[in-house]
Amino acid sequence: MNWNRDTLIEELGEFDWSLPEAEPGPQLKGYSQHYRLNFDESADALSHQAGKLKIADYEIALQRWMCPGAVGTAVLVHGYYDHLGLYGSLIDFCLRQKLNVVAFDLPGHGLSSGEQASITDFQEYDAVFSGLMQQVTEHMPGPLVAFGQSTGGAILVNYLLKRGFKKAQNPFADVILLAPLVRPVGWLKGAVMHPVASMFVKQMKRNHGNSSSDEDFLDFVRTQDPLQSVYLSVQWVGAMLRWIRFIEAQPALDLPVYIVQGDQDGTVDWQHNMKVLEEKFPQRELFILEDGRHHLVNESLDKRADMYAHIAGRLNSTLAPELTPAP
Repeated sequence: MNWNRDTLIEELGEFDWSLPEAEPGPQLKGYSQHYRLNFDESADALSHQAGKLKIADYEIALQRWMCPGAVGTAVLVHGYYDHLGLYGSLIDFCLRQKLNVVAFDLPGHGLSSGEQASITDFQEYDAVFSGLMQQVTEHMPGPLVAFGQSTGGAILVNYLLKRGFKKAQNPFADVILLAPLVRPVGWLKGAVMHPVASMFVKQMKRNHGNSSSDEDFLDFVRTQDPLQSVYLSVQWVGAMLRWIRFIEAQPALDLPVYIVQGDQDGTVDWQHNMKVLEEKFPQRELFILEDGRHHLVNESLDKRADMYAHIAGRLNSTLAPELTPAP
């Protein structure tokens, strides 16, 4: 491997929104090759920039892709244990829809600062995301579309419900939730065991589940991804359990969201979660991906194609004025 996490972080400078493009250093080139983040075929004259932003006491690693003739900007929020390097298929999809892309690593993930795969409170994620959104709305062209996978979906749900947005206040033209977290599978057992476990251990050995039917992806995250944590943070579990109580107590919002959920998801308690999200977002639309597991952006090619076709149809509706060619 021709790149190193610490060296790459040192190489990254402060992210400058005013720069249309920045020449990548050797470490960033190696990283981009490793995670297949070169999208030369996704859009003509594509520009790319990477850097760090100081948000809510964290150094957040951020990347931006801009395409000519863009009809808006997609903001991507990844899941627990993940980082933006694993979201190449979603970035490529967005670029092919003529959407600029802003993606970042959550605290404790990827190239961002913070204790690995841990957080003291889910509202720290909210502080980072809301801080980033202030800059995105200032510097990036709208309309904005938000995508959140799993915990990323939870962060988007939290962001909307916590602020009680009315339709006119909603910063997003659309919100796409991919296998969103509300409760995980086995959450009750975790709630019972957590108070005891937290007195004795800070972390437990991670159990890699079969989150995708793509065996190459599963092998990659298990054996070829140096940014993966091998531990489950007990602190993170406690933060999640508190967040579940908070989010399930929030009043409903009259905002449209689009949910994609696999019916073979063994990571989140999706049947319960869909009921909660229908209650919180009565206008929500739901697409059940047949035989889909949890990590939807890294599912098998046929399942991804099915999912992206439905999302493209959704965007053609929600972004219709922007996507209609001028006469």
